[in-house]
Amino acid sequence: MFRYFGSKASTAQGVADLALEGLHSATVADAFGGIGNIGAAFKRRNCQVTTCDLLDVPNAFQHTRLVCQRIPHFGKVREELQLDSIDSVLAALNGTSRASSWFVREYSEQRNFFTAGNAVRIGSTWATLCRWNKRGLLSENERKYLIASFINSVDACANTAGTYYAYLKTWHRKALRPFEMSFFPIETGFKAGQALKGDALECLRGKSFDVLYLDPPYNARDYSRYYHLPETLAGLRPLKIDIESKAGQPFVRADKGPAIRKAMHLSYLTELISSVKWKRLVVQYADGAFIQIPQLKEALACQGRLKSYEVSALGYMSKNGTRQHKQHVFVIDA
Repeated sequence: MFRYFGSKASTAQGVADLALEGLHSATVADAFGGIGNIGAAFKRRNCQVTTCDLLDVPNAFQHTRLVCQRIPHFGKVREELQLDSIDSVLAALNGTSRASSWFVREYSEQRNFFTAGNAVRIGSTWATLCRWNKRGLLSENERKYLIASFINSVDACANTAGTYYAYLKTWHRKALRPFEMSFFPIETGFKAGQALKGDALECLRGKSFDVLYLDPPYNARDYSRYYHLPETLAGLRPLKIDIESKAGQPFVRADKGPAIRKAMHLSYLTELISSVKWKRLVVQYADGAFIQIPQLKEALACQGRLKSYEVSALGYMSKNGTRQHKQHVFVIDA
């Protein structure tokens, strides 16, 4: 799974259980959806889930995991290339040999994000996706599904420690794995949700849900720059890269940072809480983050009957093993 910095994979199942205690087939809003781990946990419990995010990559993952009910049919692509199955679409993506010289130059020759062989294969697959998109062969559903599948496959052989703010000085063992595009698995038999791209306050204002789940940014890190390369690839067109940037960031930097940082403030959260109609509010937050836990708990206690829980979350792997983090889950009933 793509190692998105805001991932809540280790806590998603337990938090969903706490959030849905006594509820069945609820409507749920996940205001800061990330790559959809918590949203998918809610979906598996027969909830109809609405998610939000400002960035293209998490939006593509949220769409794939919460909106898609099956692997897309790729009708126009199959008709254009005379392909007889969905599997043949995947084979066509893996069998291309026309690499993107832009990608190879910027992220292999000049910066060791990928080995030379993987860069050629990744660049070839990406160039094909770009051509299909430019020629109008992809629906929105197909485009987002392919972006999520592609980024997930690319990340599996990236020479990084977790984000794309820098590459490793020596080749990590996973970077030596050969790149192969694979389709993201779809969990069938559950209600389709929706994945909104934009600021949570703007997207959710005035809407009504059984559960409003909030997992706001814990610090001022700019996800749009920490994950600049996946975001650039998701745009399906090459960008001018800043030659002075060791990480290969676009010459014109992403502008989502201020909006991301705004969402980490308690004032933003309280406005969001008051702008959405909900029956149950669930807030997940970490010790030592931007908002002090007593301050957050006091503000949430004003919203209704509050219950407080603690869960353990896994952090990044280090030389000393896996780091554990204590996180708080506040459940408030109106």
